[in-house]
Amino acid sequence: MTELGKRLKEAREAKNISLDELQHMTKIQKRYLIGIEEGNYDIMPGNFYVRAFIKQYAEAVGLDSEELFEEYKHEIPQSQHEELPEQLSRVKSRQQISSKSLQWIDLLPKLLIAVVIIGIAVVLWLFLQHRDAGSESQGQIMNRTTEVERSKNSPLEKATEKEKQKETEKKQKDNGKEETAEPSTPTYTVTEKQGNTATIELTNADQFTIELTSKGASWVEVFNGKGHFFFRGNLTNGQTQTFDLTSESEVFVKIGRTLDVDMKINGQPFTYPFDPKDEVYQKLKIIFKES
Repeated sequence: MTELGKRLKEAREAKNISLDELQHMTKIQKRYLIGIEEGNYDIMPGNFYVRAFIKQYAEAVGLDSEELFEEYKHEIPQSQHEELPEQLSRVKSRQQISSKSLQWIDLLPKLLIAVVIIGIAVVLWLFLQHRDAGSESQGQIMNRTTEVERSKNSPLEKATEKEKQKETEKKQKDNGKEETAEPSTPTYTVTEKQGNTATIELTNADQFTIELTSKGASWVEVFNGKGHFFFRGNLTNGQTQTFDLTSESEVFVKIGRTLDVDMKINGQPFTYPFDPKDEVYQKLKIIFKES
């Protein structure tokens, strides 16, 4: 085992993260993670992947990858220009595609002319239909307006308007009373903390929603007590996932990198039970007690 592999393994064990959990967090195969810890870089696809895997491993366990590269540069192989063949194959594919696209470019002006002609025909047809409908309905509108004006002047209509006005005023007063009622405030109580795992009770709430927004990249799992997963995967930078869990009484949330994930419960910002700087990987059990 190399000094770098030993330091990475100690950081992983200090965070209480198994190799299987680290594989889910980084999407790196378990055998490559073991190779990094043992310093066996020969099993890697190439030197470029060695550096990339070490960087992901370090960030997942809360270490600065740049400092590790500088401190253990004598142990880490330097990357070569291994992507050159892939770049050449892309250039060749683009040349093949460009020759086929020239045929479509020749047909493009004809297609545009056909679309313009069809569009003009549709606009003219709609204009004629609208003009005919407008001329027919104008006379009907004038007749209806005259009848309405006559009915407004009748004593029966005036009495009806007064009754409607009283009903409107009554409804406004009732709505004002309803709006003054203050909504209940959800309560979060941390009932148990052990290692990087915490149990939280959500009370005084009629609903249960969770919103997760990523500021970087993190592995996230959301599932209920029966083992049904609502989400399981990487949450990338700027991505948001929202879950309506009102029908659930017990929900588990695992976040691989809490430094990069903001969490809200019922639209309110949620404070992690552990400081993300101390516990990057946190496991939460939320018990919902509907009021």
